[in-house]
Amino acid sequence: MGAIEDFAKLPHIGEAVRRKEDYRFLTGSGQYTDDINLPNQRYAVFVRSPHAHAGIRGIDTSRAEAMPGVMRVFTGKDVEGKMGGLPCGWLITGTDGQPMKEPPHPILAQGKARYVGDHVAMVVADTLEQARNAAELVQVEYDVLPAVVDVRDAAKATALHDAAPDNHCYKWAIGDKAAVDAVFAKAAHVTKLDLTNNRLVPNAMEPRAAIASFSRATDDYTLYVSNQNPHVERLLMTAFVLGLPEHKVRVIAPDVGGGFGSKIFLYAEDVALTGLPSSSTARSSGPATAAKPSCATRTAATT
Repeated sequence: MGAIEDFAKLPHIGEAVRRKEDYRFLTGSGQYTDDINLPNQRYAVFVRSPHAHAGIRGIDTSRAEAMPGVMRVFTGKDVEGKMGGLPCGWLITGTDGQPMKEPPHPILAQGKARYVGDHVAMVVADTLEQARNAAELVQVEYDVLPAVVDVRDAAKATALHDAAPDNHCYKWAIGDKAAVDAVFAKAAHVTKLDLTNNRLVPNAMEPRAAIASFSRATDDYTLYVSNQNPHVERLLMTAFVLGLPEHKVRVIAPDVGGGFGSKIFLYAEDVALTGLPSSSTARSSGPATAAKPSCATRTAATT
């Protein structure tokens, strides 16, 4: 019997399956990450780079730290040498047999911003408004560098990462090159064309959100996050970034308002909220972050 026949005999194939979650959603009983509030929580807001490529000459946080309600302002210096960067989830071996280049991806920029929106600082305060106001006072001195928007120009452009001076990460191929070349050599006609692979951006109804807490009593961490794969997020965060025992960290995904692949990754905000506030405290929702002490942190806005 073939695979198709076997598949057709599986239960519920071809049936209309009644959804179980609609009643609580339609009656307002759903619980998304932003619905969660923890005792004594504080809020965090990220200061982000307005430049696609720029050196960071200096960051002055003194005015922001003097603002009412501000607990602390974190920069790249607070994470340098203390935790790893964001890992690549799938490493590829190039056609030359060498592993792909994987430059460091710190959770807060260290010396250079490499994309618009790169995380430069995180402000933690008692309220979201206080965190936003203080974030506007963080002074960043940038040395703007050339940015490349066309992949065809990248090889001759200013290097984004020292580990990849030609801006080339890897060359990947699959199949039998010799056999393919032989077929083309015998072809009566060969057509060459350039294909534009358009960039796709998933947009869920619920933006990314996170709220993290740390218990000094048990030395345990908890992260509530709008994520499609909390088990992998915990593995990557503990093993590759924070260096924590996996059993000491809980990653909980409550109701998720859409993802489409964009919520399957480990993001800098998630790590910053989980790891940094344990040495102080904060929370995050939307494109930014927010926090709370005993230690709870949450994201909510970005400057």
